[in-house]
Amino acid sequence: MIAARALLCLATGTSMIIKDQVIDKVGIPLYKRLLHLTSASQKLTAANIANVSTPGYRGKSIDFKKEMEAALSKKKVGIEVTDKRHISPVGRPKSVMLIEATGADNSSGVNNIDIDQEMAALAENQILYSYGANMLMRQFNALKTVIRGRR
Repeated sequence: MIAARALLCLATGTSMIIKDQVIDKVGIPLYKRLLHLTSASQKLTAANIANVSTPGYRGKSIDFKKEMEAALSKKKVGIEVTDKRHISPVGRPKSVMLIEATGADNSSGVNNIDIDQEMAALAENQILYSYGANMLMRQFNALKTVIRGRR
């Protein structure tokens, strides 16, 4: 019975209404972007730490503030499915703009990676990721509670 209702909702486009009126309104796409950015930042910071003694290596990072502002101000463009046999579009994480450090070499003279700054960035990124994951979990738990109708 539930599966039949779900198929009916998908066939009539109700899933798009639910996505537009519920999922997008509670901030789930924003938290999804936050997790995507922190994941990418974690990988870059790990690469910077791994290359701390590589001669000539230039550190890479993400302008986190700029990326989040872009996610907040982005206007949505609707994608139209023209045939019922088409697969509906699924949101993929957008790519992030990488910034390559242009500063002079640090005191080690090997490259421009400062291990203390990278470790601090790693800790800050961990805090942001944990925040995003917890907030996303809270949003889904709130939706689950509303659907079940319990307190």
